[in-house]
Amino acid sequence: MAAETPNVDVENIARALKQVAEDGDKVMKNDSAARERLVASARDLVLAAETPMESLLWHIWALPTRTVAARIAVDLKIFETAVENGGSPKSNEDLAAATGASPILVRRISRACVSMGMLAEQGPDMFVPNSMTKLLATKEYAAGIIFCFDNPQLSFAKLPEYLRSTNFQNPENASDGPFQYANNCPSAFTWLTQHPDVFEAFHGYVHALRQHRPSWTDMYPVQSRLVEGLKSDGDASVLVDIGGGTGQVLQDFQKDVPEYTGRLVLQEIPEVVAAATEKGVGADGRIELQVHDFFTPQPIRGARAYFMRSVLHDWPDEQCRKILGHLKGAMEPGYSKILISDCVVSDQQAAWQHVSLDLYMMAQVSSRERTEREWRALIVSSGLDVTGIYNEGDGNEGLIEVVRSI
Repeated sequence: MAAETPNVDVENIARALKQVAEDGDKVMKNDSAARERLVASARDLVLAAETPMESLLWHIWALPTRTVAARIAVDLKIFETAVENGGSPKSNEDLAAATGASPILVRRISRACVSMGMLAEQGPDMFVPNSMTKLLATKEYAAGIIFCFDNPQLSFAKLPEYLRSTNFQNPENASDGPFQYANNCPSAFTWLTQHPDVFEAFHGYVHALRQHRPSWTDMYPVQSRLVEGLKSDGDASVLVDIGGGTGQVLQDFQKDVPEYTGRLVLQEIPEVVAAATEKGVGADGRIELQVHDFFTPQPIRGARAYFMRSVLHDWPDEQCRKILGHLKGAMEPGYSKILISDCVVSDQQAAWQHVSLDLYMMAQVSSRERTEREWRALIVSSGLDVTGIYNEGDGNEGLIEVVRSI
């Protein structure tokens, strides 16, 4: 039986080609905002040119195997080895030497990396690094592959089964959701503390990711909203980073806003505070480390700002209201602010980054990425008011300013 002739929508392809040409021309003219549009329009062109069957095979063959190949490549040190000696061409045997692996296995994984643009070929079974290889040869970026594979994969694998078991109800129970179903573990956070290598990878990956996205201080008018009117006494001068990991946000803030003379306090659970201490955070006395559970009353009263980055997206609405309630009780009306650095999802044609993270949150913590409407409803239901939402670029985190009603 002869293969079916593809039914090509020429007009759709022509429109997509025109858009790629227009966006590409703007990039060549140094329009900095056009590059992201070019990436999006190039993806639209691929979708227009592919047949539905080609698209289907891409999703069910390419995407799952690319993910596992990348994870194995990190263990095989393929990226690290490829950049050695100035990135000179390396054979399967050269790449395999780093771990004593089978050259045949290395060739199979390396070919997969070439197919996904993470490695390049100079000839049969001869591999050279490209820009992606050089990125992944750095520990912080390889950490993203480690965390995003090791931590959620069982949850993703069991997610359809879990949803069938609940008659397809939206997961909203933080202690009995897809992660617990798949991993027989109290929570994704507990799992991380039980796997120190992945725990370390998580913090390295989060820090590296932030370096490639707009900082909240680039979006938010820090000078007029935080610096001006800052009180100098005690807790009133504090900017407290709640659930702030190992302190990178406060370290960046210290560098970016040196005119903020108030105290900087990092609040985290004991394990993370210990990790921050090991990294030397707070050694100079500028950043204070404080063990705190944000489900308990906030000990710093009347602070200038209570900052949370990627905290509330970890929790369903019920838990978020408890967190916000404790902050509301500590705020000074007319002075204190809550600053929420999180994704604000579009109601239509949501960015792929936001949609992907939304499913991560579902599988890992029975939570979600929220739209502006959902954010406002959550915050108002906590007895607080939204006074501003700031965004920069597509698919990035926004900054939501919240105050206590007077």
